[in-house]
Amino acid sequence: MNICFICSEYPPATHGGVGSMTQILARALVRTGHNVRVIGVYPTLTSSVREQDSGVEVWRLHGSSRRFGWMPARYRLYRTVAQWARRREIDLVEAPDWEGWAAGWPALPIPVVVRLHGSSSYFAAEMGSLSGRTAFWLERAGLRRSDYCCSVSRYTAEKTRELFKLQMPASAVIYNGVDVPTRSSRGPRSRSKVVFTGTLTAKKGVVPLIRSWPRVKGQCPGAELHLFGKDGLGPANTSMREYLVRELPDDCKGSVVFHGHTGRERVLEELGRARVAVFPSYAEAFAMAPLEAMANGCPTIYSDRGSGRELIRSGIDGLLADPAYPLQIADAIVRVLRDDSLAARLGAAGRERIERSFSSGEMLRVSKDFYSGCVRDFRDRHNGN
Repeated sequence: MNICFICSEYPPATHGGVGSMTQILARALVRTGHNVRVIGVYPTLTSSVREQDSGVEVWRLHGSSRRFGWMPARYRLYRTVAQWARRREIDLVEAPDWEGWAAGWPALPIPVVVRLHGSSSYFAAEMGSLSGRTAFWLERAGLRRSDYCCSVSRYTAEKTRELFKLQMPASAVIYNGVDVPTRSSRGPRSRSKVVFTGTLTAKKGVVPLIRSWPRVKGQCPGAELHLFGKDGLGPANTSMREYLVRELPDDCKGSVVFHGHTGRERVLEELGRARVAVFPSYAEAFAMAPLEAMANGCPTIYSDRGSGRELIRSGIDGLLADPAYPLQIADAIVRVLRDDSLAARLGAAGRERIERSFSSGEMLRVSKDFYSGCVRDFRDRHNGN
């Protein structure tokens, strides 16, 4: 197959889960003999760039940060994809639900797939706030334009259908997947290190995590909390990191370390050494951070909100806690810090769960089957069969 992905955050550009997952899947498709193109708009570029990434053809179109500069950039992207489709250079194009890239597209001779990674409107609704009207309109129009739709979790599929009042449900659930490393050779795990990875934002649950920490320190005096991720916006559009530091009692400040943004390799090394990883998110679609922690054999505490229960069976291959209750988070952390056998069991079972159900190989297999079915069905319908 010849697959095209719409992605405006393809690594090494600034990216989140959509960019990471697109790269993982694109590279895997190329390794198994398929042709992949990725195209996106990058406002920081002054001219368009074409490059290769492990066999993936990447087109980075220059955009504009000026008001309404996104409109001609979107048109250039559509026109390029339409040319490829008419020339039969691509068999299918996939866009994310974020920002509604397929909104307003005329008919194409190939199927348009939208993958639900979690739109801006979805995350706003999960956090109890309102999204901008333009974003909501674009994302709804992009979903309605799609010929087929898949989602990274059942929860995200159902909430998106309700939010945008869609008649067509997601055609498939294709969970995000990660590479499972070989058995760790990094030596023994720390008995006291607690790790969080991700941007310091309210939706990631960093505020209740910090508020849980005095209770953890009170019961496990040697515990250390290490946060890896770039600073985000705190209350009143201030620095979230500064806000979190102010929230900590003086006797806890020395046990909390903010490392800022670090490379992915550093993050994986830390997950290979930590006693426990904790991600008390308020809103996710199907987050990459807990997947990576579990794949590295790190006992993982995740949120029981959203799609959390689709990933972790609490007490079996990880623990779940409600981010609205910092004491739940603290008690889960203390359980793992104090109980060696529990930590070992959760780490091994979590890794096994990723290997069995949420590996990049499984994501590739299900995605290929889904794409093949979309292409066949589209051709049959448009050939009058």
